[in-house]
Amino acid sequence: MFKKPGMLAAFGVGYVLGARAGRERYDAMVAKAQDVWHDPRVQEKAHRARIVAEEKADTARHTVRDKMPGDSTPSSASSPTSQTTPSAPRPHTTTDPVTNMPRGWES
Repeated sequence: MFKKPGMLAAFGVGYVLGARAGRERYDAMVAKAQDVWHDPRVQEKAHRARIVAEEKADTARHTVRDKMPGDSTPSSASSPTSQTTPSAPRPHTTTDPVTNMPRGWES
């Protein structure tokens, strides 16, 4: 019977000390991550990555639009035309109340 309370006490002491050390280490990692994120070189790379991702997404969007069944016009045409074959339904677009960003299919 004496082993159980001693073991529980040791566990409690270890938990408290580990939690403090863990919290200090976590705070140090968060501070380092924020320092790295706010570095101008990282911000420049993130900006470039976003531009490249937007360009690739635009290219993919045009490729998919060009290959849609029933769509006989290329994506570069600026005026919409009537389609004889029904295509996929358009998503209902709403705005996310938290981010104020438009929602697509997920809403």
